[in-house]
Amino acid sequence: MNDMTASTLQRGSLPMSDLPATRGARVEFDHISKDYGDLTVLHETTLTIEAGEFFALIGPSGSGKSTLLGILAGFVPPSYGAVRVDGTDIVAMPPYRRNIGMVFQNYALFPHMTVAENIGFPLKMRGCSRGEIGDRVKKALAMVRLEAMGERRPAQLSGGQQQRVALARAAVYDPRLLLMDEPLGALDKNLREEMQEEIKRFQRAFGATVIYVTHDQQEAAFLADRLAVMRGGMLEQIGSPRQLYEMPGTHFVASFLGEASLLPVAEILAREGREVTVRTPGGLTIRALAPSRVSERRALCLRPENIALGAAAQGRDNRFLGTVEEAVFTTGTLRYRVRLPGSDGLVTVRVPSLPGIELLAPGSSVEIGWDAAMAVTIAED
Repeated sequence: MNDMTASTLQRGSLPMSDLPATRGARVEFDHISKDYGDLTVLHETTLTIEAGEFFALIGPSGSGKSTLLGILAGFVPPSYGAVRVDGTDIVAMPPYRRNIGMVFQNYALFPHMTVAENIGFPLKMRGCSRGEIGDRVKKALAMVRLEAMGERRPAQLSGGQQQRVALARAAVYDPRLLLMDEPLGALDKNLREEMQEEIKRFQRAFGATVIYVTHDQQEAAFLADRLAVMRGGMLEQIGSPRQLYEMPGTHFVASFLGEASLLPVAEILAREGREVTVRTPGGLTIRALAPSRVSERRALCLRPENIALGAAAQGRDNRFLGTVEEAVFTTGTLRYRVRLPGSDGLVTVRVPSLPGIELLAPGSSVEIGWDAAMAVTIAED
């Protein structure tokens, strides 16, 4: 069994929590940091997660997301700062008194126990009566729709069913917080998508605050109310999935959250409100949005679905005659790489693959266009 889980459960008869039992807890990281000698793996971080929120931490390996989660769970002692849950600083509180549920990538189920025994184990370690354990396990099984599986052992279940058992075990003692660390990483693509639906339904029914760690940006965007992109032990940007996708603040965020074409900006020619007119190194004049927070060192971010081809480019704020360098059919879409005039490189374009629409051949000239609202200036890394 995972050592983290074991350390939480091996204390014998315990109270359900030293903190008030509420549905959904508010979490505050106050200048929290973590050093290992001279190595800083988490720089000072301040972040508030609201009660009942589904919040995702995303970023590449080594970005600090699992360290932040481990500090909240009590498995990683911070070097500096405070962590408050509903106003109570829990940094000095041992993990088993924090009333926090955990779901791991490897499920961490006991192979020799039945499904019902696995789910009821946290209650048994907390000294609950047999009757209470039975009632809570029954409700937890119903919540994850495994009522008929209680007497089976984990090896008799599919990967998705084992993940549901792990969810039920994490929720059976009504934690206010549920932490998930790459919980779907061991599943194949189709099962991952099915379990994303399951987790979303589960969280809505359960009502707890969920903090979800993943490197999969699509998974985070589907599940989360808000997400934080982490990089190098720091928060790069926080917002709703749509805000971060449509208005990324940096090159890294733009590239990490889906496909993006990034064009260099040589000069800002004019500004009117949130809109700017810029010139690229290749001499193209482009209208775009410019968030006030972005520094003067800029690039343009274009999402492939926001660029129109051919007749659809007519009437757009920005229109250019480009050359198709690559044309690929993917499921439901046609994907092009189009070279802009001058020396400004390539942009990626995705259009629906509709009946009767032929794939443009490489070398073809094609008009492309997009509106000013579909391009955003971002800070260069």
